[in-house]
Amino acid sequence: MKLLPIVGAGVLLVLGVCGCGYHLKGHSTSLPPSIKKIGIPIFINKTDRPDLEQRLTARIISEFVTRSRYQITSSEEGVDAVVKGEVLVYLLTPVTLNAQGRASRYEILINAKVSLAQTSDDKVLWQDDHFVFRRQYDISPVSFGVVSQEQAALDLVADDFAQAVVASILEGF
Repeated sequence: MKLLPIVGAGVLLVLGVCGCGYHLKGHSTSLPPSIKKIGIPIFINKTDRPDLEQRLTARIISEFVTRSRYQITSSEEGVDAVVKGEVLVYLLTPVTLNAQGRASRYEILINAKVSLAQTSDDKVLWQDDHFVFRRQYDISPVSFGVVSQEQAALDLVADDFAQAVVASILEGF
């Protein structure tokens, strides 16, 4: 019976610690209240993969529209903040081959430099000079040719990359 007060005290201690303003390191609830409109111009593509910057930028714009309350535009003019990016590395590597010798699983690696800065004073609100995104994707066996397989994998990675970038910006990680 003497154990019950000790257990009760332990539970209260745990609850007290959890309720004392604990939050994840680097987590912010939102951007400054002065930011209402964000510009997201086309990222700079420093890779050999054509149209990569357009796909990634379009998906990031779409993700911002879906996940946030901010007005989003592709222009840098008349906005409160700007998201800028440079795609530095794009690697597509076949990981698994099917019976016909075609890749059925790819690994895609993207390394980018991404930042969000306030336009009023050029204050950097969020920045990652080495935003590394790596993921493996299975490709449908009905896709034809290497180009269509890469396009399918690139569409998947663009969506996932955009989700990761926007989550990082909005959540402050």
